[in-house]
Amino acid sequence: MVELLAGADAETFGRGTGVAWLAYDLSALGALVAFACIRHAKYSLRFRMIWLAMAAVSLGGVGIWLANSVALLGIRVHDTTMRYNVALGASALAIAVVGVLAGLLISGRTPQLPRLVVGGLTTGLSVGLSTYLTLDALTVQGSVDETLGLIGVSVLLSMALSTATLWAAQVVRPVWLRVVASLLFGIGVGAVYYTAVAALEFTLDAGGRIPSGLPLFDLVFPMFVIGSMGLTVPITAVLIAPDRRDTAETPAPPADRRRALIS
Repeated sequence: MVELLAGADAETFGRGTGVAWLAYDLSALGALVAFACIRHAKYSLRFRMIWLAMAAVSLGGVGIWLANSVALLGIRVHDTTMRYNVALGASALAIAVVGVLAGLLISGRTPQLPRLVVGGLTTGLSVGLSTYLTLDALTVQGSVDETLGLIGVSVLLSMALSTATLWAAQVVRPVWLRVVASLLFGIGVGAVYYTAVAALEFTLDAGGRIPSGLPLFDLVFPMFVIGSMGLTVPITAVLIAPDRRDTAETPAPPADRRRALIS
């Protein structure tokens, strides 16, 4: 059994590694759907914001926040009641989605290094803050502290991951390469999350007040169902939307080209 949590008798994979694999699958799937949406946004004017919004929900909401929340289910701290602060969890979700959307808008349609760096830093800070709030929402009978150094490393990793993800979303075209990029994204999210988890320090008080909030499973399970079902919307949109790449890459009269992009 791998032990990363400091203090108390806490286990990162206390309920087995199956939960971690499920979280990884969510990250990779969210990224794969997001990459497809971003490709459509690149060649569309009228529906660009809709495509980017779906990409932000898929990447930030499912690929990051929901994956982290599911991974939390694997943490086991003995001899205490664990609860989850819903307000902090909701804030983490909103920050992840808005941060990804902001990064996509800043980075633009085509690779430009200054915009890519600014977009990556913006998204990375948001992802790091979202991960921190997701973990900070976890409460026990006692206290949960964080090692700031490891939290800082987690934020730096999230910046690097976000910049690489925005770059891949702009330049990677073949579907099989998108799949590879999505799998690597899942590894990156796991690295950010477990680095932050390693910063947690539990101090337990068995006779202390039972913390307020929801049992983690009571929140994560319905969000898992909603998030999984929610992915069907962008997946369906990707499947039925026309492929604009050939239209955009083939020379065409200006008027025809404008009509193709607007559609």
